[in-house]
Amino acid sequence: MSVDTRTKGRRLDGYTRKRIDDHELLLDPDLLKLPVELTITRGGVFGRKLGAAVDGLNGAACPIELI
Repeated sequence: MSVDTRTKGRRLDGYTRKRIDDHELLLDPDLLKLPVELTITRGGVFGRKLGAAVDGLNGAACPIELI
């Protein structure tokens, strides 16, 4: 998983867009095909930082690792 805030001039039509409050997330279609549960959290002093955690579905082992 990666974070890239530079989206100007990039082709983003293949991504699924999800909005969480004032943040827009672009989810890669390959990530959405995996049997995972992705949890996005907000934190920080002003609640502006985002965090991500990924787990396998229904207690299964997760097929990817976030670093």
